[in-house]
Amino acid sequence: MIIVLTGDNIYEIDQELGRIVAGFNGEVERLDGDSLEVRDLTDIFSGVSLFATERLVVVKRLSENASVWEALASWAEQSSDTILVLVEPKVDKRTKTYKAFAKYVDVRTFAAWGERDTVKAEKWLSDEAVRRDIALAPAAAREIVRRRGVEQYQLVNTLEQLAVLGDITPEIVDTHIEKTPHDNVFELLSAALTGDTIRVRRMIQALRPENDPYMTLGLLASQIFALSGLVLSDKSQADVASDLGVSPYTLRGLTRSAESLDRTQLRVLVGALADADSGLKSSSVDPWVQIEIALTKR
Repeated sequence: MIIVLTGDNIYEIDQELGRIVAGFNGEVERLDGDSLEVRDLTDIFSGVSLFATERLVVVKRLSENASVWEALASWAEQSSDTILVLVEPKVDKRTKTYKAFAKYVDVRTFAAWGERDTVKAEKWLSDEAVRRDIALAPAAAREIVRRRGVEQYQLVNTLEQLAVLGDITPEIVDTHIEKTPHDNVFELLSAALTGDTIRVRRMIQALRPENDPYMTLGLLASQIFALSGLVLSDKSQADVASDLGVSPYTLRGLTRSAESLDRTQLRVLVGALADADSGLKSSSVDPWVQIEIALTKR
């Protein structure tokens, strides 16, 4: 029997492998995919153990060993007392072996979560906190996901780090988890939309030392794109998030700004940002100055 664990969600792959190992009553064999040769496949599938009727063999990234991977295709249909678990986060689906696997082998795919999975990530994080007997306020879970993203190893590591401080509240999160570039840009855009030019200039001065102006402009563009969806659409916030493929957190933060922004003001803002983007690519003027001009233009 062959089981393939694949996909870009490393956390879920590791968890699934842990469940398989835990459910096997015997010694697990772990082999190095780089060091295997074609002749070793016979031993894996036909070899027997003196102490058990079944074997569990785990091999990671065997697909990077081209000759063995190709030869493995011929074993896909054959029955065996060996359970071979292949951990292949990145596998070329065009290969003969993978195509054979798709027909005859137990292929389990685990996709990484994206921006649309923020609500799912919040619930998962809350469930993990309960399972680990950690007190996590719902608002704190939302803030952790907003600041750390949806990658599960990142989330669970953050949960464990904050747990040593006691109950995890929004205040604990705010104190101990740094703001993201997205947060800083959101505050910068908010200052621009309220016409607070002094605050815009102060924030740009604070951002200069440790932030890249090109990345900052890109983040501004993504937020204005989301803002445009709210201003121009009559749909609900959830529908706009789904249509644009953006995080609900982004839209939630931009909703108030969208309510006070009309189409003419939006057009001016988009035009100013487009000018800044063009200037950053073709002008020798300080990029931060061009961003400041775009955000203070009226």
